[in-house]
Amino acid sequence: MIVGIEVGGTFTDLIAVLDDGRAVIHKTPSTPDDPSRAAISGLKELLQRLGAKGGDVTELLHGSTIVANSLIQRRGAKVALLTTAGFRDVLFIQRQDKSVVYDMFYQKPTPLISRDMVFDVPERMAANGDIVSPLDEAVVIEHVDRLVAEKGVDSIAVCLLHAYANPAHERAIGDLIAVRHPDIHVSLSSEVAPEHREYERASTVVISAFMRPVVERYLSKFEADVRGVGFLGTPLIMLSNGGVAPVAAARRLVAQMFHSGPAAAVTGAAETAVLAGTPDIITIDVGGTSSDVCLITNGSPETTVKGTSEFNIEGLPLNIAMTDIISIGAGGGSMATIDAGGMLQVGPQSSGAVPGPACYNRGGERFCLTDAMLLLGLLDPATELPGGIVLDPGLSRAVAAPLCESLGLSEIELSERVYRIAAANMAQALRRVSVKRGLDPRRYALFACGGAGPLIAAAVADEVDIAEVLIPPNPGVFSAVGLSLSNVKMDYVLAEGAQAVAAMTPEILQTKLGQLRAEAARSFADVGYDVSELKHAFAVDARYRGQGYELRVPLMEEKLLSGGAAYLAECFHSEHARQYGHAFRERQVEAVSFRLSASHGRGGTVAGISHAPEAGQGISRDVTIGSKSFSCPMMRREGLAPGFEADGPLIVVEASTSTVVPPNWRLGCEPSGVLRLRRNIQDDGS
Repeated sequence: MIVGIEVGGTFTDLIAVLDDGRAVIHKTPSTPDDPSRAAISGLKELLQRLGAKGGDVTELLHGSTIVANSLIQRRGAKVALLTTAGFRDVLFIQRQDKSVVYDMFYQKPTPLISRDMVFDVPERMAANGDIVSPLDEAVVIEHVDRLVAEKGVDSIAVCLLHAYANPAHERAIGDLIAVRHPDIHVSLSSEVAPEHREYERASTVVISAFMRPVVERYLSKFEADVRGVGFLGTPLIMLSNGGVAPVAAARRLVAQMFHSGPAAAVTGAAETAVLAGTPDIITIDVGGTSSDVCLITNGSPETTVKGTSEFNIEGLPLNIAMTDIISIGAGGGSMATIDAGGMLQVGPQSSGAVPGPACYNRGGERFCLTDAMLLLGLLDPATELPGGIVLDPGLSRAVAAPLCESLGLSEIELSERVYRIAAANMAQALRRVSVKRGLDPRRYALFACGGAGPLIAAAVADEVDIAEVLIPPNPGVFSAVGLSLSNVKMDYVLAEGAQAVAAMTPEILQTKLGQLRAEAARSFADVGYDVSELKHAFAVDARYRGQGYELRVPLMEEKLLSGGAAYLAECFHSEHARQYGHAFRERQVEAVSFRLSASHGRGGTVAGISHAPEAGQGISRDVTIGSKSFSCPMMRREGLAPGFEADGPLIVVEASTSTVVPPNWRLGCEPSGVLRLRRNIQDDGS
């Protein structure tokens, strides 16, 4: 039995994939004060439902928002930074670009540490890795002893100039700290982000150092707790690159855990969409607090690229390979407010897990998106939610009253506007991953998951003129589903500075790939994996000579070794044309970094819906969709056989969520278990 546990901001989702391929899902309210508490209590409840023991679990996979939440709230370790003499202010000078160009009062992002916690040490490394000035170890010892005795630090980040080219001085500092102060956590930039660009590298290693003690405590507690339940194996932790890693490796890859939860849903979406024959999708995972959006082309999720405005956390750059996910504050718990101009707004403030929307009857006093969907009839007040929550529409009406009075609207009119505004906000996120990058979202299907995703997916698709929506099996716990499908995956980079591609012989290219392969083999062997079963995906960060930033270009190893520099250059020209609409084929191409994503398969498969023809289908209730009221049939998802089709309006109900099919959409149930919604072009008037 395989178990996936994903801790979200509002609910903790669990899935057990049994030996016969069946899936059993479970949901429990999250515990923000101690995220692991909900994970362990949910695991115990799931095992009790199955009549199983912890020892029956062969694999346990876990994704958590612990890093994201702690960073956003700036709750981490007390950190100091050691850097090369003369470069103490890199974190504070930052870059000259502004995220908000026309803001006259723009303030640069505040670093995680203050200037008095940055100490420089005499040393100097050239860009090619040659030692210009030796490391003064006496100064290092003086600084470190003072940091521990006077500043009370519990984590130290080290970022020396050009350490990616030669990490000897950083490693020496790490060894000195380990000998003198073994309890202090140390993060080296040459291990966390071995790439050029000093500010981005410094920011990344400081983020890692800031979070490392928090993550290590969390993972140690989680590992001990699952052992207490009886699990005998090694937990696998979800990383931001869309793969999982053993808990021992995850402790070293702290910065890679930022998108630990959302990346799992993207991984599951890519697998499911390919099986459904629709490899080009835009995913939207709508939970209680946020919506996470990612573009997937030909079954491969987009990855972040240095220099983009999205590539940061609260304005601070994070220079690692991550699944390119955009998150916005729009979810089931998003609050409706009236701004200073008298306009209705939805989010980004959220009621979260505690107290939650007003209808949860847990003390919530603000009208939220979930309240709006309940008053519109999209949610069933008779259905008990996880944690024993019974929705109370009376409480929703009570908190809606002040807004209705201020805006001169009825409860239904207010609810409809909240629903449409939330859909419009989510549509803007879809445009950011598509239109903003020169891509037409109409070429993609919308893949909706999360507890609130299927409830609002068709409305979001209408906003951006997407004609198809896919709803996977078990959408309300889909991050946990994605965990069960994820492979063990780790990323490696070889940064040797900008080099002319035309001068790279097949032997040079083979040497570079060989170095990456060897590094991957060592790290996978260290955590007990058979390196002969590794799959390798290579890429290069390249640019035209004179450009300031690179494009990440996937490479086929066989074609690279046979086609050499000409193949690499052509791949770059094609990628540049895809993203920007043009290519300068006469210009010289430079390769800045070579990358490897190494993965070890786990054999996870998509678990479908158990078909139950006897499930009741004859119930209807009054709903409001698109400002019109309908008597809308309710259909149990497990009662829909493959090949079933029906026109909206209707609502498909299942344990983890409901899927709204508006009047101008047609529902189809596919053999893969996916629900496919298609817009009815004739009814749509287009």
